[in-house]
Amino acid sequence: MVESTFLELKNRIYAFCQQKSQRFVENSLILSHIDDFIMLFMTATIVGSTFLPSEKIGLLAIGAILLTFLKLFTKKGAAVRIAPWDCALVVYFAICLISTFNSELLTQSVHGFLKTVIYIFYYFCALNYFQTNSKKIKYFFLLIGLMCAFQSVIAIIQNLGGVEQISTWQDSNYLNPEDAISRAYGTLLPFNPNLLGGYLVAGLPCIIAGGMIFLLKKNYKRFVVNLLAFFVCAVAVFLTGSRGAYLGLGATIFAFILLFSKIIYTDFLDFEKVKYYWKWFVGGVLSFIALVFVCTPQILKRLLSIFILRGDSSTSFRMNVYNSSWHMFLDNWILGIGTGNQTFREIYGLYMLTGFDALSTYSVPLEIAVEAGVFALIAYIAFIGLFLYYSFKFISEKVSLDVVVKKVVVSASILTIVGVMTHGLFDTIYFRPQVQFLFWTTIAMSSSVFFKNNCEQKE
Repeated sequence: MVESTFLELKNRIYAFCQQKSQRFVENSLILSHIDDFIMLFMTATIVGSTFLPSEKIGLLAIGAILLTFLKLFTKKGAAVRIAPWDCALVVYFAICLISTFNSELLTQSVHGFLKTVIYIFYYFCALNYFQTNSKKIKYFFLLIGLMCAFQSVIAIIQNLGGVEQISTWQDSNYLNPEDAISRAYGTLLPFNPNLLGGYLVAGLPCIIAGGMIFLLKKNYKRFVVNLLAFFVCAVAVFLTGSRGAYLGLGATIFAFILLFSKIIYTDFLDFEKVKYYWKWFVGGVLSFIALVFVCTPQILKRLLSIFILRGDSSTSFRMNVYNSSWHMFLDNWILGIGTGNQTFREIYGLYMLTGFDALSTYSVPLEIAVEAGVFALIAYIAFIGLFLYYSFKFISEKVSLDVVVKKVVVSASILTIVGVMTHGLFDTIYFRPQVQFLFWTTIAMSSSVFFKNNCEQKE
């Protein structure tokens, strides 16, 4: 954890206020059970993400944030503790703030920046919660898994029923009608198969981690349930027809095999039976994916359409947007144009090719660079890079078997970053609240593991 004079001063102020407010805490239902109320709002945020519009999801997250601020001033022992990668995130946040007030479209940019404020504050709120409530991590794994499984079942039902296509989501110029996919979109608002695909890619690591925890604890029935949930969610990702989500799912599975192979050959080196079953399990997962492609040529053709480039209207559209967005970045490379899609739409009109209007750059790194400049992109990459570095370092160390569960929790965040960012290379669904809150919740859970591990080492 990072130690600084500024943080120490803040925590002293919190400690002083906590001491003075003890009488109020003891006589207040909310203050005496504030962690339970924070958990309630976090749960409502994740559940509400599956059917509420963005504004209402944001209000639920704000509830958790405000309660966390109240907790810091009232609950004895509450303090702010951050890791090295969080410092990079703070720098990113500061650059976005500067970019916002430097924007020529201040009103629109402030509106977009407020979303960034909610997402980042929610992360620190969740981080603070899990640092002292690590036992609740399994609950949130279960909650996210249930939400993803629910959306997956809806997607399968929509596909079987021939869901109504509500926009031109697939280029049928080079396809036979029978090869077109009836693209499912679940109940997430606004209805969009790419959004559902991104949501499931962000949530799948929690299902994977939950299953591996049950396996380590020899709870085989729950492991099988998680395994079935994983397959159902994987099928649902395919049914969205989102090619970016396909790539994200593939990257997640590939990273999962590498990470857990590393864990097994580090901590279970002498367990021949474990290594034997692991090889069979990996073979089964890969066989399942191959079977999906063999039995459903529509999905294979959808994936291969990526390589048609200009021959596919969707890919060609994105390439035109990339080109225009790149020129936007070159003209505003230091501090960007300002945050938010409203700002982007106004400025993009000066660069776009006629007939190729867009809501975003369709690429997360490019979007960050266009909105807040190259230094914001460097800070964000530093956040991701530092987190992955410390996470992989933690996983690579040989530990006692009772600590392996912590490695699984950390692995969930690595898989989330790999999957979401792979998808984010070709789409900006990442900036939707449904994906953001899953993403930051998972990162916060893993960051809290480092905090607890650091405390145990000091003891």
